[in-house]
Amino acid sequence: MVQLGLRFILQKAIPKRAHTGIYAGKGIMMGHVETFSGKKTKRSWKPNVQRKKYYSEVLEKTVSYNFTTHAMRCIDKAGGFDNYILNTKDSKLHSRAAIDLKKLMNKVLVCKNEGMEIDEIKVKVFPQPKVSCHQYIPKDYTDSFYFDWRGRKQIVHC
Repeated sequence: MVQLGLRFILQKAIPKRAHTGIYAGKGIMMGHVETFSGKKTKRSWKPNVQRKKYYSEVLEKTVSYNFTTHAMRCIDKAGGFDNYILNTKDSKLHSRAAIDLKKLMNKVLVCKNEGMEIDEIKVKVFPQPKVSCHQYIPKDYTDSFYFDWRGRKQIVHC
């Protein structure tokens, strides 16, 4: 809880959606504003979140996440997206998406130091798409066995 003057008291809550983006520790601030007569009104301050794309030189592709404007300023201050993700502590990244991205970047850097090509790295490091077991298979009901088995009459139209 932080008291900023006599105007309001703030408490910070990290929303669940912050784990899918890069929020740099920012969250919903809750508190109250006091009027001149002393009445307290509840208020919340939400972070300024923007959908942004950054090019990662380590991954050699464009990544798209939700970023807070504070995170964007931190990226500029760190000298780029890769420098921010790789050099920032996990405790300051605050989100599962950013920490997983950092682990992925470290794996790619290890593979690059071993002298692997980018195509080999993509096969080894990046997750392979799962084959869906829910694919639509059109059924062909022209066989007479199906109609005999289901107990339906096979009708032939002339």
